[in-house]
Amino acid sequence: MNKRKAILAGVGLVAAMLLQVRAQAQDDSNKWAPANIKIDGLATEWPKPLQFYNNDTKLFYTIANNKDTLFIIVSVPDKYSQLKIMKSGLTVSVSPSGKKKGGASVTFPLAAEISAPTDVPKESVERLTEEWRKQTLASVKEIKVDGLTGVTDGNVPVNNQYGIRTAAMLDGAGNLVCEMAAPFSVLGIPAGYDKSIAYHFKVNAISAAERREKEKAIRDKAAKAAQGQGGGPDQADQMNMMMFFSVDFWTKQVLATTPQ
Repeated sequence: MNKRKAILAGVGLVAAMLLQVRAQAQDDSNKWAPANIKIDGLATEWPKPLQFYNNDTKLFYTIANNKDTLFIIVSVPDKYSQLKIMKSGLTVSVSPSGKKKGGASVTFPLAAEISAPTDVPKESVERLTEEWRKQTLASVKEIKVDGLTGVTDGNVPVNNQYGIRTAAMLDGAGNLVCEMAAPFSVLGIPAGYDKSIAYHFKVNAISAAERREKEKAIRDKAAKAAQGQGGGPDQADQMNMMMFFSVDFWTKQVLATTPQ
């Protein structure tokens, strides 16, 4: 009986090891970074379409590298995800251990507070909203970092001495394009690393202060409707409530080793 248990335990252990090896083998590989890549918020140099799409965050993305630098590009067509990123940033975390927790993170763009257009003619709203988005992205002066090697946690200038480069722009189709590059050294990735790396993408929620302000406006609107003084919260209010919550996902990939 004991021998049978030992055999079954051994079979179970082998099966678990095979499943682990299979899972590791299925991790996708990064792309090799384009030779002429520029971190400018334009997807000009990147192969199209981008490699992956995540439905929860509504992000298209590609992760690439060369021999010593990691590159990430994200394209955001969804307007509500764009607005959350412009207000609170996109956080990208890199965990060389392959564990889906922690890691070195960069949050960008960190835009200055610019009031959105209000009380304007309906025919002018789209044009002014587009101008507001461009002004918001043009106001970016800093990024937020956490857990990087040799870099103090907190805000650092967009133009910094650590080799961390970020940019965000609106393309001709109205997509928000975010690019980031960081040396392996600050991300804690050893030279020649061949194990799976976990990546975390998080579209941050709007600030607590702005959430309270929006919640109050929705409550006031509902109270007036209850008193017969206008319509209650509408679809736009429901969509605005989506900005109260962050959305995120993890993925695992291995570094590209040679140009593809």
